[in-house]
Amino acid sequence: DEYGFYANVNPHVDHPRWSQATERFVGSGGILDVQRQPTLLFNGYADQVASLYRGLDLRENF
Repeated sequence: DEYGFYANVNPHVDHPRWSQATERFVGSGGILDVQRQPTLLFNGYADQVASLYRGLDLRENF
């Protein structure tokens, strides 16, 4: 119940226990090359899937 349906696609709405504004990126150096980067809306697939969420309030329907 604490992790809403849109939680995984909206970096502007934080999970109750952590921020979703950034994510860990594992680079070519494997687990020793972990960096933080901004989380992209719809996990970076906005061009492909944004139409599926048209008309929905991604904060309200969190």
